[in-house]
Amino acid sequence: MRMTSVAFLAVLATLHSSVRYAEASSRSDKRPAREKAAKKACITGDVRKGIDLLGDLFVETNDATYVYNQGRCFEQNHRWDDAIDRFKEYLRKVPDLRATEKADVEGHISGCEVEQAKLAPPSAAPLAPPAPAPSPAAAAPPPPSKSTVSLVATPTPPAVEQHSGSRLRTAGIVTASVGVLALAGGLVCNLQANSLATDLSGPTYDRGKASTRDTYMALGWVGYGVGAAALATGATLFFLGGRSGAMAETSTAVSIVPAFAPGLASLSLRGSYQ
Repeated sequence: MRMTSVAFLAVLATLHSSVRYAEASSRSDKRPAREKAAKKACITGDVRKGIDLLGDLFVETNDATYVYNQGRCFEQNHRWDDAIDRFKEYLRKVPDLRATEKADVEGHISGCEVEQAKLAPPSAAPLAPPAPAPSPAAAAPPPPSKSTVSLVATPTPPAVEQHSGSRLRTAGIVTASVGVLALAGGLVCNLQANSLATDLSGPTYDRGKASTRDTYMALGWVGYGVGAAALATGATLFFLGGRSGAMAETSTAVSIVPAFAPGLASLSLRGSYQ
């Protein structure tokens, strides 16, 4: 009797294992069809069905690829928030992804965030506060009475810029200094030419020295000409600067003239330049 019970239990365990194996094999055989059905549902816009099928496949296999596919399903149907959530969940479940795979997932997240930002309503510009109403005190003043005295200032012409002539005198001094330097350079070149002319007065004629002497003579005359012109220009500028400073010293006079009319008395400020 005891042996019969043991044999019966062994048969039941074998049958249970066989049934479970058969069920697992059946689900494994149907998995490609279920994946295809989930893909079709996502493409045709049946997001709820596609997400449910992928969720069942993940529970059965514990394969995080189905979580990634859920993110793609949401992304294809423009549900950006849900897609970002699924992609981030995939990164948490598979932390040891290769660099290229991780970059691909992060690229999907960035794309969803960009599209999500486009849907955000633009921020309203702050309204400017209304302009304050004019107070009664800002009303027009009453007309002047007979005892009112008003001061009317006659507008004076803008002051003419006075040139003391210091700039002209400074320019004249600088120009004259350049002239002195040019004359000194011309003198040096002339002395060099005279020295070479003495060397060429011997019995032998050196063509190179002759050419150099001619060059020095030309430079000497150029120095004399430039120096003389600069001295003359500097003297002229210095003279004009002195005259400009003297002419700029003018005097002004201001007078107050009373004016009376019926019902009005006023004072006028008048200025004159001498």
